[in-house]
Amino acid sequence: MCSGSGKRSNSGDLPGSVVAAHLARLVDRAMRAELATTPKPGLVDAVDSGAHRDMCFGTFTRSIDAVAPLFFEIAAIACGETPTPGLFSRTRHVGRSAEAAMFTATGGINTHKGQIFVLVLLTTACAALGAQTVTLPRLRDAVQRMTHGIVDRELAALDAGDGHACRQLTHGEALHRKYGVSGIRGEAETGFPAIFEVAVPVFTATVLAGGTRNDGAVQALLHLMAVVEDTTVLYRGGPQAMETMRRHATVALGLGGIMTGAGRRYLQEMNRHFVNENISPGGCADLLAGTLFVISAVDDPWRWKKPIPGSPAGVPTGHV
Repeated sequence: MCSGSGKRSNSGDLPGSVVAAHLARLVDRAMRAELATTPKPGLVDAVDSGAHRDMCFGTFTRSIDAVAPLFFEIAAIACGETPTPGLFSRTRHVGRSAEAAMFTATGGINTHKGQIFVLVLLTTACAALGAQTVTLPRLRDAVQRMTHGIVDRELAALDAGDGHACRQLTHGEALHRKYGVSGIRGEAETGFPAIFEVAVPVFTATVLAGGTRNDGAVQALLHLMAVVEDTTVLYRGGPQAMETMRRHATVALGLGGIMTGAGRRYLQEMNRHFVNENISPGGCADLLAGTLFVISAVDDPWRWKKPIPGSPAGVPTGHV
């Protein structure tokens, strides 16, 4: 633990405990910002509960209250370490404790399991790299290094029937067996292209063009819906629901998304349709939270003391 051992980070003169505490705060902010992003068709937001009847804004808030503090321990473990699969295995163990805390806080409802996976990876990578070396390319590279071979280790083994007969499959494992998709593990092993190649650039461009941070988040979410293989949608409604999500997101973007009156009206219609069809793009929401965390972690002068090369330059900083 950084705080107990006096362990130093790779962040110049910053103690590891300072970096760990700040990264945990950034996780908390990112999770709350994703929840508050409105409108989010089919998802829980500040207006309604989307396609969910078993959860609401308060359910997610209780989950965040329980989960976010555990990211101090995750960051503390990773401070000053080399980003390897072994390091991710150690921090992922704490992530499973976060999942347990989530289920306790929500009465057994899965609000953030996929989001925890995404944020454990990104937090581990940031803490391992340290302050002056966290750039978008290096962060993505660290994620790829930590997840190298994860699809083969955890999903290909299903095809061989290794070690899974005595337990219930996760949703991701069940979907891999049924449809051959690699889900969030495949996204992670390729370095989160949906975050680094799609959502971060869209968020940045929207804010630089005069949009609010909420506008940037909504636009990023729509772009994610248009391209991501969302296993939550696939699990709830099959390939047809996935195609419906992508089609509606593409239409919304063609109308300008949240940046135009026509786009905003279509987002309301899109939400109604998603509620009726039980479509909830939870995987895209998880990646949006990861996007908001990355932007804060890379472009945060309070923590880094000076501008970092490779940051999304010019994006107004603050609570995302």
